[in-house]
Amino acid sequence: MKKRPKKLAAIDVGTNSFHLIVAETVGKKFRIIDKEKETVRLGGGSMKRLSADAMKRGVRTIKMFSALAELEGATVKAVATSAVREASNRRVFLNEVKKRTGVKINVISGKEEARLIYLGVLSSMPVFSKKILLVDIGGGSTEILVGKKGEALYSTSLKMGAVRLTAKYFKGGAIGSAAFKSCKAYVDGLLEELPDALRYGDFDAVIGTSGTIMNLSKMIRAANGKTKKDGNGVASFSRAELLSLADMIFDASGDTRELERIPGLDPGRVDIITAGALILREVFKKLHLKGMTVCKTALREGIVMDAMGGV
Repeated sequence: MKKRPKKLAAIDVGTNSFHLIVAETVGKKFRIIDKEKETVRLGGGSMKRLSADAMKRGVRTIKMFSALAELEGATVKAVATSAVREASNRRVFLNEVKKRTGVKINVISGKEEARLIYLGVLSSMPVFSKKILLVDIGGGSTEILVGKKGEALYSTSLKMGAVRLTAKYFKGGAIGSAAFKSCKAYVDGLLEELPDALRYGDFDAVIGTSGTIMNLSKMIRAANGKTKKDGNGVASFSRAELLSLADMIFDASGDTRELERIPGLDPGRVDIITAGALILREVFKKLHLKGMTVCKTALREGIVMDAMGGV
């Protein structure tokens, strides 16, 4: 007797964006039947408190996502990352979401976030048996993980994300040389905490996920005159390509109109792309990476995989 498909709605309550996927699951397999994304900017400023306006935007988005899930008859699983887990008033937000939408949000640790992202990668890429280095640059934090055969051999969550660093160092779009140097020093200081084994690591693949890396990859393709991904539908870029793009972004930083002219830059990321590019450039330099493959699946797909029992 065939198993009847079940529907699961996974909600990723991120610092910059909220994501929803609705998946139909059968056994250990699933297919996505709907997806939505909203740029909410829940986090910002000191990351110590959620503003009243940000919470309103968050509740409104969760309400919309919940309604979409209900239309599909899907069970909702929602997780929140750095913006909520660091906020002193997170309980106010969580209670308001539960009251207004019925959705219970699970606030996860940075390491749990990295694990779920790894599961998300495994859902779409044939790298289960490979030793991979995974880098995910979010709005509030950057997750770095080494995984093989579904097991996290090492993982960490660093308090550096595109929204966090923009609010801390480049507030109001002012990106002077002193602020840039201070931001770089902060990023480099956090990266010094990484174990030496990650430098020149013997990885079978280096994989990047989430919005910042996906947009940087898109910009690199545009700079090279490419409008399509590789033949297998996967995007990748070299160290030289990233460093060249980063220089282009940094040269234009501080002038919104100049940034907007860079091909491939998503309009919603104009103000945070400088911080995102700086983070990825420094990760490449500190870990001596030669290139990166971009994965389109991440935390939300990992939530689905985890609900199905993992890999």
